[in-house]
Amino acid sequence: MRIRLALAGLAVATLAVSAQQGGEEQLPRFRAGANLVRVDAYFTKDGAAVTDLKPEEVEVLEDDKPQKIETVELIQARGAVPSSQRVDPNNVQDMRDQAASAARLFTVFLDTYHVTIGGAYHANQPIVETLDKLIGPDDMFGVMTPEMSPNNVTYGRRTSSIERYVQETWAWGQKGQIANDTPHEADIRLCYPASQYRTIAERMIARLREQRTLDALDALVAHLDGLRPERKFVVIFTEGWPLFQRDDSLARVLDDQVPGRDAVRVDPTNGRLSTRTDPQSGGGTSFESCERERTMLAFIDHQITFRELLQRANRANVSFYPIDARGLIVFDSDISAALPPSLDRAVLENRWGFLRDMAAQTDGVAVLDTNRITEAMQRMFVDAGSYYLMRYYSTNPKLDGRFRRITVRVKRPGVDVRARAGYLAPTEAEARAAGVTPPRPPGSKAPAAPPTTVTRALDAIVPGRGNLPVRIQASGGLGLVRAIVELDAATLKQPDWLSGGNLKLVIEPERGSGQSYSVESVIEPGQRSAIAMTGADTSIPPGRYSVRAELKPKTARMPIQVTTFVTVPAGNAEVGVGALAMRRGPSTGLAYMPTADPRFRRTERLRLEVPLMAEGFTPTGRMLTREGQPMPLVVSYTTRVDEARNMRFGVAEVVLAPLAEGEYVVEVSLEKNGKTEVVSYGFRIIP
Repeated sequence: MRIRLALAGLAVATLAVSAQQGGEEQLPRFRAGANLVRVDAYFTKDGAAVTDLKPEEVEVLEDDKPQKIETVELIQARGAVPSSQRVDPNNVQDMRDQAASAARLFTVFLDTYHVTIGGAYHANQPIVETLDKLIGPDDMFGVMTPEMSPNNVTYGRRTSSIERYVQETWAWGQKGQIANDTPHEADIRLCYPASQYRTIAERMIARLREQRTLDALDALVAHLDGLRPERKFVVIFTEGWPLFQRDDSLARVLDDQVPGRDAVRVDPTNGRLSTRTDPQSGGGTSFESCERERTMLAFIDHQITFRELLQRANRANVSFYPIDARGLIVFDSDISAALPPSLDRAVLENRWGFLRDMAAQTDGVAVLDTNRITEAMQRMFVDAGSYYLMRYYSTNPKLDGRFRRITVRVKRPGVDVRARAGYLAPTEAEARAAGVTPPRPPGSKAPAAPPTTVTRALDAIVPGRGNLPVRIQASGGLGLVRAIVELDAATLKQPDWLSGGNLKLVIEPERGSGQSYSVESVIEPGQRSAIAMTGADTSIPPGRYSVRAELKPKTARMPIQVTTFVTVPAGNAEVGVGALAMRRGPSTGLAYMPTADPRFRRTERLRLEVPLMAEGFTPTGRMLTREGQPMPLVVSYTTRVDEARNMRFGVAEVVLAPLAEGEYVVEVSLEKNGKTEVVSYGFRIIP
């Protein structure tokens, strides 16, 4: 059995079966505290898909208890068409909209760190042929590598992009290639030269690459979860992973002697580690950081990380299809390794075992030990071309994190059912982290679900979670867009940014039709955040726009990109859309610094600025919990005028010292002539 699930809410009046060639409606995560379970099931008879099932012919049981099926939908993908007849999205928002409604969404993940040059060459032609033959007009696909952020993956329908990629970089496999070391990996080799430390650097780099690959897959799962609740397919070209665990020998004291402080230094001209001992080279030693990383890598347990990845993929409705890029192989290791055949086979079976688990636990198919990769991929696409999507509200609403066994049965004789055995329910902590208020016990006086304004403010925090290289926030005023772009502290410390860089803000209509606008400015050395705003001679028509920031260091060729969305209000509006934040604390001194990071500390003050197009408002400021309950915390309000821009702002300010760790919302209500405009800003208090 294959089962995919998501926690979602849906108002359904009747049970219906419908053929679907696009996508289904976007679903919120919960409704009235009831968990909605989504089940993908494959029904076949004599090897052919069954596409005429009636709702009364199917039943679903959870832990042997019958469940009431709310909807049953047949998901079918249309046959392939020539690439020239497929139309790609026009812009970022169009891409997201089309990805959300696509019949099938595929991501081809090229595991560059764990594929040899020979494996890459062997896999290139099957990738292009299969996608070109089987991608239908309702399907979309994208390509990702471990070095990429999933936010930068472009989903489309034409295969020309991946064909060009594999032709220009046919040797994309980097396994065993020292020449393809990243600067960080080269620094590790410099810290631990083979002549002195034998295999220390190789072992560290192998663990580091495996960690990067698993992190990239985890980020991809989270990204796909945000794109759409429907099923997502990830085709992974790899040669497998050992999934490293704790290794005390890697953490041992090296030769009972630590190299001297002058052994490794940082070259200030390029930020790289160097063996130069000239005191004028400066920078100080970095061997201590190498040692800290060696200890960290020695105690990792990627088997636990792998299991958690599969659990998150289950909940995000993501299926993995791992393919051994080498095809039919005899030996796993290079002949120079001189491993006994029995040991080499054991290593190979270990890698394949993890890939089989990855497929089996996420409703995918593993393609291993075959030279007919094209045929195997075609079977995979056909297998994913027709299935039934069923939804039911579980009779067990507990948020206990336990495994729920699911059984799908069909009453029609001779029909086989393939589905998964069950799913993991979320815990209460996971539900709250997803912005869900757990159901109230009978008789409880706890508050109901928070207002929509609070929910949206908290949702805006999600893209800012974690350590992102750059963040952006934007607000819309009358005919203008104002944005804050902020580099992460770790990004600012990278050698590329020592000399500063350039910022380009590109504002495009959400639907791709209409004029685009751009603003350019300079990022000075050491400058972390900047405010960018369209000029006084530019008037942007009302509507919703994508705002893309491109930050390019002066010493680098490729920019860092980040995108958000903003609404420019109509001409009769008196209050702008959205608020921009500023922070003041020990790191800023007495000055307020613009920030796009929603994470604050208790030692800071938070200031919000709301664009105003009129005067005479009666303001009210409140601090709210994530449940929407008011807190006894003073939110002061003033106004300020930017004489240079002839702009007026409503300014709300609050001291964060009384708050505990968690998520909160600052709400500013502006009342005038019986009409009230509410602006809400969500943020998180961190240690």
